[in-house]
Amino acid sequence: MTTVAQLPSEQVAALRADDVQLYLASHGWKRDEAASTSKGSVFVFPGLADAEAILPNRRDIADYVERMADIVHAVGAVEQRAPSQVLADLSSPPADVLRLQVIAPDATLGVLPLSDGIRLIEGARDLLLAAACSIRQAAPFFPRQAYKEAIEFLQICQLGQTERGSFITKIMAPVPPIVDKPDTLFPQDDDLLFASEPFARKSTVRVMTALGHIRGAIDTGDYPLILRGVDAGVSANLCEAIAKMQPEGDQAQLRIHMQWSPSRPKVPAGTERTVGFAHTAFEIVREAGRKLREEPAVTRKQIEGVVISLKADPSLFGDLEGTIILKADLAGAAVRVQVPLNAEEYKKACDAHRDRRLVRVSGLLHREPKIYQLRQPQNFTVVER
Repeated sequence: MTTVAQLPSEQVAALRADDVQLYLASHGWKRDEAASTSKGSVFVFPGLADAEAILPNRRDIADYVERMADIVHAVGAVEQRAPSQVLADLSSPPADVLRLQVIAPDATLGVLPLSDGIRLIEGARDLLLAAACSIRQAAPFFPRQAYKEAIEFLQICQLGQTERGSFITKIMAPVPPIVDKPDTLFPQDDDLLFASEPFARKSTVRVMTALGHIRGAIDTGDYPLILRGVDAGVSANLCEAIAKMQPEGDQAQLRIHMQWSPSRPKVPAGTERTVGFAHTAFEIVREAGRKLREEPAVTRKQIEGVVISLKADPSLFGDLEGTIILKADLAGAAVRVQVPLNAEEYKKACDAHRDRRLVRVSGLLHREPKIYQLRQPQNFTVVER
């Protein structure tokens, strides 16, 4: 029996067979080679005797729309989701889909107060941006979240139609399909897998890695562990984004779920798919964000910039040691970094300032209220043109 009358026929007719096949294959459905023909492929879901989907191979067959509608309902039955939600996923371009679900008595009808809805969307945007910034350089706080790749990633994300199930906001982050040779697909090492992914996928994985780290720290009661999650993508910006999305009411909860794109189904092992936050968790996250923002962070970094200030300090032996201030790029933000130098290095810095040359130096980077301090500097060099 066809079920197209229960769905928007134009949207069903627009479904593409390749996209639907990719979805079925990446969600556990198996192609029945014996039952499939040149006109259509038969997919079954292992363990469920009645779960069958007949996918037409050509759009010009007479019952194309009816067959596609049947697939939507079959997938909905297996996943225990409304057919309208399944249709929305099948209609979307290949993308990682971030769902933010508010679970609260007032949200059961699929509505939220306007101010809550605005904060939910703004928080989701900030969450994605914070994770994208940490891909370039993990940091406890990003003074300005404005570097090119992160902004470009945010610009390609799309806001999907809201869904029932309390109240669900959906954001789609398009990711390109895999085009590698079969023998290079899915490296076994998770670090290699992550490194080989496009920026959009790295960003969505980082979202869930950071959320999983925070949730794990809360579950174990080891709250300081949150502050040690910078390499996992935790930052003051990300914590503040979570706090912004807190729904009203002591009984309200926020559930964040990532659905990985069928075009790139494999993610590093242990990456969370669903993370939830109840009322008390938000206060912990909010305090962690404050600590990450306000406490000086110490990391060994290599920085590169231009000398904008020189201050000499004569040594006991008559040589001019000194302190310089560099203007450098840090996580997409222009910052000032104070660096103490010995006599030989200070002379090089003076020449670089005169000739408007870039310099490079590494050391322990401390974030102070008004300026960064680079302590224990090493390998000070003038960058070759």
